[in-house]
Amino acid sequence: MAKRKRRNRTSELAEDLIASCAGGKITRQESLRAVRALCRHFGGLMTYIPVWGKESEGESARALRGVVADAVGDGAAEEIAGKIMRLYGGAQVYFPMERNAFAKTIALEIYERYDGNGATMNDIAREYGISGSHAYRLWREGRREKTEAWLPFMEPAKDNNRG
Repeated sequence: MAKRKRRNRTSELAEDLIASCAGGKITRQESLRAVRALCRHFGGLMTYIPVWGKESEGESARALRGVVADAVGDGAAEEIAGKIMRLYGGAQVYFPMERNAFAKTIALEIYERYDGNGATMNDIAREYGISGSHAYRLWREGRREKTEAWLPFMEPAKDNNRG
């Protein structure tokens, strides 16, 4: 139970970051890619966010912009980094680990990628920084999520005995 609560909190932290970055010229998809990159790079750490304007050209700001730019490109990176610095500047911010904050998304990605013919499960696990057995668990979770997502939308069977 405690593990589930922690995952919910980390997902909520990531969701707050995504919501605070989206808007204006930045789409939710760009915001999602940027936050995932930040969680992948800074995940599990308290990270100092520089103050917008005063410290926006320092080493911390360049690192923040660089990580975001690798995920979404230079134009969007400047705006996203600016939003983060304006909202959280001067504070230590905890970035959850990507594999915890985006577990459901990663499970669906692993399910989509692993078909037994392409990449091995060990290669996929190495890419996400998880064990092979954890990758298989996520694959099963992704399969369950994909199946449950379709169940509510299935049409009821017609009764063939009625005319």
